[in-house]
Parts: sequence; C-alpha cells; structure tokens
Amino acid sequence: MEKKDILQSQSSIIGTRIRQRRREVGYTQADLAKKIDISPSYLNLIEWNKRRIAGSLLHKIASALSLSSEDLDGASEKRLLETLSEIAHLPSLGALGVESERTSELIGRFPGWARGLATLARSEREATMRAQTLSDRLSNDPFLSETVHRMLTRIAAIRSAAEILVEYPDVETEQRERFNSLIHQDSRALSDVAEALASYLDKAEESERVHTPLDEVETLFVARENRFEEIDGPAAELARLLIDSRPISRRERARELTEKQLSEPIELMIERQPQIITAVAKTRARRALVDYAIAAILMPITEFAHRAAELRYDIEALSEAFSVEIEAVCHRLTALRSSDGAPRFGYLRANAAGTIIEMLGLEGLAIPRYAAACPLWVLYRAQQSPETVMRQRVLFPSGARFVFIARARHQGATGFGKPRHYVTDMLAMKEDDARYTVYAPDPSAIVEEVGPSCRLCPRRACLHRVEDPLSE
Repeated sequence: MEKKDILQSQSSIIGTRIRQRRREVGYTQADLAKKIDISPSYLNLIEWNKRRIAGSLLHKIASALSLSSEDLDGASEKRLLETLSEIAHLPSLGALGVESERTSELIGRFPGWARGLATLARSEREATMRAQTLSDRLSNDPFLSETVHRMLTRIAAIRSAAEILVEYPDVETEQRERFNSLIHQDSRALSDVAEALASYLDKAEESERVHTPLDEVETLFVARENRFEEIDGPAAELARLLIDSRPISRRERARELTEKQLSEPIELMIERQPQIITAVAKTRARRALVDYAIAAILMPITEFAHRAAELRYDIEALSEAFSVEIEAVCHRLTALRSSDGAPRFGYLRANAAGTIIEMLGLEGLAIPRYAAACPLWVLYRAQQSPETVMRQRVLFPSGARFVFIARARHQGATGFGKPRHYVTDMLAMKEDDARYTVYAPDPSAIVEEVGPSCRLCPRRACLHRVEDPLSE
C-alpha cells in the first residue's frame, strides 16, 4: 500500500467508527445530524468516507457520541492501520485474496479483532526473527563449528580405542590398561566439551543474549538505543572549546578533550553496565564510547537534532555543516530518537569482502551476524560507484519495507601506486520514516525484493541465491 493510500485509509477510519458508534448508542442518521447541525445526507457522506472531516466538526460529532476526538482519529489507530496494511501484503497471504482496501473498515467496526490480528502478527514476526538469529548462529557460528569438531574428534578416539579392546581380546594387560586410560581421558574431555556446548546453547536461549565481546557491546548500544545522555551533557559543554574549523584539527582537539575530561566518566560507566562482562568487551566498549564522545563534542546532540531536521537528514549536507566525515554523521543519526521528532536510523558498515564489520541495529530489520547478508542490498552495490550516495527501496519477505542509503569511501593511505580499499557506510530507516528525509522515495520508485540472507530467505526463484533456504 502506497503512502497516499494509507493516508486515505486513515481518514476512512473516522467515518466507519462514527457509523459504528452511532449504531451502538441507538441514533439514526437523522438524530445525529440534528445534534451536530448538519444535514443527514452530509452525515451519510461522512460515514461512508466520501467527505473528510477535522477540527470543530470532528469535535462536535465526538461530543455527541460521548467520545473524544482522539477516540475517532487517534494515533494508535493510524499505527494499527499501517500494521494491518503491511500484514495484508505479506507474500504468504498473496493467494488468500485479503481485502486490503477494507482494512480501515475492519478497524472501525471490529477494533478488538484488528488489535488481536496485529498482536498475533507481531508475535509471529518476533518469533521468526528469533528463529532467524538462532538459525544464523547454529549454521555459521565459529564456536559451534569448533566445538562440534572437538566432540567428533573425541568420539572417534574413544571408538577407536574401544574397537581395539573388543576386536583383540588377547591384548596384554599393560596395553589394555593404557587403552582404558585413553578412553577415560577422552570421555572426560568429551564430557567437558558437551557441558560447554550445553551452557552455550542455554545462553543462546536467554532473552538478553550475550555471547561474544562484540555481542556484549552491541547489547549495550541496543539497550541504550545508541544514546548516552551522561556523555552528551558534558560533551556539549566541551564543544565550546573547539576553535579550529579544519576537520582534522577539530577531530584531534575533540579527541584530546575526550581523553582529558571524559575518560574517567567513560570508565565508570563501563564498570556499571551489566551488559559488559569480559575484559575484551570492556576494551571494545571503551573504544566505541570514546568515538561516541568525540562525535558528541563535534556535533552536540541538541544542535545536531535541529540541524538534521532542517537539512532533512541529508548526510552529505550534515557532513559539510559540521565539518566531519560522513561516517560520523551516520553514527550520530542513530543517536536521535523519535522523542526528538526524528526518524529512527540503523547503521551498518561493510568491507570489500562483504563482511559486516559494524552495526547499530534498527528494530524490525533482520541482520545476520555470522552469515553473509543478502547480496541485493545496496550496501554491496555502492562500492561500484565510490563516494556516491545511493538509495534503495526494499521489501523483505516479512512484508517490512525499508529505505537504505549507502556510500562507499576510501580507507587508508593514498598515493601513486597504492591500492585503494573501500568500506561502505549504510543507513537504514523504515519507509514510513523516510518521508521526513531528503531520501523519501516517490511512489514510482522501484521496490526491490530482498532478504536477510540466503539461508533465511524464502524467495526460491532469486537468481543470486547461493544457499538453500532453511525451510528446505
């Protein structure tokens, strides 16, 4: 469903709900029309969604029906409409003839059923994403591969020693004891490996999954929604000490201020975070938070939020406005919240091999941790046109729609005869959020069907598939 269709459907909820409520309280159209001082024919047009209403008339109708204006045209109904419209266009429902054009009527007449369907769909999506995460880990996690290999090695050693004892009963006592000792040692080692594997899998079932140092840091950023107020406050004060407009000098000065003024608060914050457990994770978290602090000094959050909205979240314009690299702008955009009136952004970075080397996730976007992501993402296409911002409008098998913005940049020393190595920065936003940005796609823009990764994507006809889907 296109945005203009959703907006039309949102307005049609009002008429349907007025008609339903009027019937519930026992009014005829003539009764209600008289109460609000309009003609019955005009009320009939409103109820059948042929006239849009707002303002004083909406308030008068709501009052006559003992409702508030929000009861007729609340934000929750709009979100519900968007959710059900998305459900109606799921590929798995394509053959069922779901009447997507009557979604607003369903919400207006049977709001409880509508909320129930949305809740079921949300639960199914969460379960699917959880299954995707676990499948991704079970299929590609190096720890699991190594552990299974160790188990098979121990099992083979035990089997070999046991076969010798069974097939050669006349083995000398000394040799028999030696084989028994080997079986005992390998059995204990196998038990230890199995215990470690069981503990690992139990941990994988926890709602707050933390497995590796990288996972620990990502869990911290997810829990904080990529925003650290205890850094942003002091950083805004330190920003006043920046006087050099040259990008390199400004960044070096911001790093110097961070090391002198914010190192201790950052260390204290790391020690207090329940997500950060291991020493390696603390090192990673320290590096990530120092980078966050530098960006916070260069781009104070209040000023950045205002300027970003003013420039409609144009990463190139923001890079120029704050004299920082686009990578820093992308990171800073993920720190903005809907309470700031801003869209929500996710961020990914990939190297030339296609490996995702950094991510700040976005709710609803399935990103494989251990397997390669879908090759159709513009994240990988961008390196064909370095330094160019590319936009992609995508549709996932779940029915979720996103807009991806990617730009490849050179990393490393430059000079004659030196190879150029590129990494790609990519922002992700829900399509509904994209309308607030310069990257809003017009209705005629191509919608590309993509997936999370081949193993987790049901699109069997995809020409770029390199692995069979998990369901086969």
